[in-house]
Amino acid sequence: MKAAPGIERVYIGTDKSVYVAGENLWMSVFCFDISSESPALSQISSVMYAELHSSAGVVLTAKIALKSGRGSGVAQLPVTLPTGNYKLIGYTTYMRNESPLPVYEKTISVYNTVTSSRDASVVAEETPSDLGSLTGKQSTVSSPSFIEAFLPDGGKLKIEKPFEFRVANRLNSALSASISVARAEVLPEYPGGDIINFFDSGKSPDKEISSGFIPEYEGEIIRGKLSGPKGTFTDLSGITVFLSVPKGNAEIYTSSVSPDGTLAFFTDNIYGNREFVLEVRSPDTTSRYFVELGDPFARPLLTPPAGLYLQPWMQKHLEERSFAMQVARRFGADTLYERVVPRHNPLLNEKKWTYLLDDYTRFPVMEEVIIEYVTELRYRKSGNTAQLQVRRENSFNSLSFTRDNSLALLDGIPVFDQMKILQYDPLKVKSLEIYGGIYYIGNTSFTGIVSFKTYNGDYPGLKFDSNVRIIDFAGVQYPVKFSGKEAASGKYPDFRHTIFWDPVAEIAPGGEKKFTVFTPSVPGKYILTIEGADQNGKPFKFQKDFEVE
Repeated sequence: MKAAPGIERVYIGTDKSVYVAGENLWMSVFCFDISSESPALSQISSVMYAELHSSAGVVLTAKIALKSGRGSGVAQLPVTLPTGNYKLIGYTTYMRNESPLPVYEKTISVYNTVTSSRDASVVAEETPSDLGSLTGKQSTVSSPSFIEAFLPDGGKLKIEKPFEFRVANRLNSALSASISVARAEVLPEYPGGDIINFFDSGKSPDKEISSGFIPEYEGEIIRGKLSGPKGTFTDLSGITVFLSVPKGNAEIYTSSVSPDGTLAFFTDNIYGNREFVLEVRSPDTTSRYFVELGDPFARPLLTPPAGLYLQPWMQKHLEERSFAMQVARRFGADTLYERVVPRHNPLLNEKKWTYLLDDYTRFPVMEEVIIEYVTELRYRKSGNTAQLQVRRENSFNSLSFTRDNSLALLDGIPVFDQMKILQYDPLKVKSLEIYGGIYYIGNTSFTGIVSFKTYNGDYPGLKFDSNVRIIDFAGVQYPVKFSGKEAASGKYPDFRHTIFWDPVAEIAPGGEKKFTVFTPSVPGKYILTIEGADQNGKPFKFQKDFEVE
């Protein structure tokens, strides 16, 4: 039996463990390979799947991109989410080769202050009881000696002011951590689920790992099913399906279809909520086919979350949190985070010819545009068909035009009937880019690519064939962090509960790193939490409190 590439376990750090419905759930992801005695950040998977479970089932899902075992994301808890305890779980596709699925699991509490809806986990009490025995006492943290945090003014800070703090790493190895600053929680928090406990229970399993799920080394593997005419599943081999992402920079993938209709697109991770254009290319051009994408989430059955106890004394605190949440949503403060857009161009190289059509005389017909000033491009017509041909330099440094296999794109969508390009309104086109190389997309190759981009990237007026399907798709989340700078600009009321979040903070061996925080308008006690592991897999959690006056 071939040796498994490793054994993965994931850990999800969050900015806090108690939320109001409508707030953001900030996530910092660690993916470890625990196949050796010393756990290390995994180099295997590039996607982690997160699910939020109520006592009735899954209420929220998210995909987090991983790079060298680290990733981050944010999920907005729906305002309609009922009050209750929820289980946040995480896993990679590769982990699904183990049975049972070894998910990471932690309990978070959500209070809905807008509606009276309650999950089955809620227990209402008229008189206070010992919450320590009911919910577990709030965990205490013994801060490690190898981390130091330096706050100004002796930890007594003013409201609505920026301040800088420093984090020092006294180890000879690098640290990777999440850093959060949030108001001290007065509502009950459920114990467990932190990174120290995670390593205590995350030992290497003494069982075989199957090979049914391919590790997602480069990005999400999007699986689906193709059905033939009238829903049949006869032999569908020989058919290719193209997947393209409009507005993307040539994000195009192909899949050969198996005889039973299964297909898989090996992507380079597609970020954000996007639109997919799926086109079936079959030797039988008269038949109509239907493509359906599969559900990438495992949705395992879990034991119900622990009970959430509601008591009268909580009302005042929940009203304050509710007010802060509604103000943030009203003024958009909950969306004022820093989104990192990864450099993402899986297909095209940088060598290209670019034409901004507004810089030239505008012509009403695309054929005239090509003839008059696009010297690297020509077209040939034959009856009702047309073919764009790209001028390129061959290995003998001589120039020639391609024949019959150049790819035309409109806003990132392949247009195989290139007569549609010649008949397209050039006044809708903002730019034209020409690439002269040889490009391989799955088992298909093209010599030269011509990319037409419209002003808004929404391919206006493009007519699709019957074997094209357009669907919405939720990709991996963009890496995000939150400094509170915009929320503290004075343009909006600032009642933030979480005032700082950096999910992937890297601190060099023996080094220090500075961070800037903007205090909100609410005085009180705040807690700085630093949680992570060093490059040798040693986990840590550090906390320090301070006052805002």
